[in-house]
Amino acid sequence: MRDKKDTFRRIKKLIDSKSEGDYWDFKQEWHKDNERLLHDIICFANTVHDKDCYLIIGVSDTGQIVGVSEENRKKQAEILDLLSNTVFAGDNIPKIELTTIEIEDKEIDVLTIFNSYLVPYYLKSKSKKYNNIREGYIYTRVGDKNTPINQNSSIHNIEMLWKKRFGLTQPPLVQIVNRLENKLEWVQNDDTYYNTYRPEFKLVEEYDDDEYERRKGEFYVYSQMNSRCMYKNLKIKYNETILKELQLVILDSGRYKTPVPRWGYAGYDEFGVNYKYAYKYFLKDSIDYKLQRFFFDTEDREEVYAKDRLDEVIIYYENEEEKLAFEYYVESNQAMVESYINKADEVYFQVDTNNKLEAKTYKHRLSTGLALNRILKEFRKLYK
Repeated sequence: MRDKKDTFRRIKKLIDSKSEGDYWDFKQEWHKDNERLLHDIICFANTVHDKDCYLIIGVSDTGQIVGVSEENRKKQAEILDLLSNTVFAGDNIPKIELTTIEIEDKEIDVLTIFNSYLVPYYLKSKSKKYNNIREGYIYTRVGDKNTPINQNSSIHNIEMLWKKRFGLTQPPLVQIVNRLENKLEWVQNDDTYYNTYRPEFKLVEEYDDDEYERRKGEFYVYSQMNSRCMYKNLKIKYNETILKELQLVILDSGRYKTPVPRWGYAGYDEFGVNYKYAYKYFLKDSIDYKLQRFFFDTEDREEVYAKDRLDEVIIYYENEEEKLAFEYYVESNQAMVESYINKADEVYFQVDTNNKLEAKTYKHRLSTGLALNRILKEFRKLYK
């Protein structure tokens, strides 16, 4: 379910545009019959772009807010029943959500039709009470226009919907990353992974000749039983074109491989100028995280153990929004953070380096990661 404040901001912006578009439509009132509502939902479910779509009820075609009448107002349960009782080809049913928001002291209903790659949606058979909608016809939305209810979409638009279903409308990098979710599609040949069905999709590892100087000071290697590590460069390629490059670290003397986590910063010093806490993190919706999951062998006990030790001192956020919210929370609760870090410093981590200053810095950062992970769990309980 979407955050209501986020929905409000999105819809307010669309209404303020005073025009309709390829992923939103204004309706002054709810549809008088379910056949027309079903047609609109199918049109918005069958879009080539990758955006959620919105039917905004209670707004005129020119963007004037009129509010929703209670006379024929729909409930989410009614719409879900309508869809579940409709016989779609392949039994694929569009996903929707109905939200009510208030703008200018008037209630507006927002029906979200979520983006999907199961397109095209079309009827295998239709209810006898429907007169106009056709089974086997593919309706879509192009610009601010729906396919008429008594017509099939153009062959070009139908082809594009099938391409979307098979991931062919997305840029090559997105296609490669999406295919990482199925490891069985990939074959390793020395330092190169290639996709069985799309061999032009490749992951190529190369040794980092300057790894020591470039990676001096990465504290998380000391979370492992063995602090020996090495670094590699990873190139994501389409044929011979490099789409993206990033760094890999092989931890615990070769037991575990992962993309290098990003640096994050939170809290301020007493002068409010410098960041107080430096830490490492992954975003779960990032390419780095998806590659980490791709390389991770859950059946290898030593690898699982090494990852568990890394995860103690690395933060995993759901997305950038959660990261920003948590960093603000940390800034407002620095006394608690200090308390947790001090407790971690007393009992955790031995840093095997002869440089006392480096050892102190690494140990503090390890303790900081441990403390922030503990606080993140509490933060999620408060704001879930």
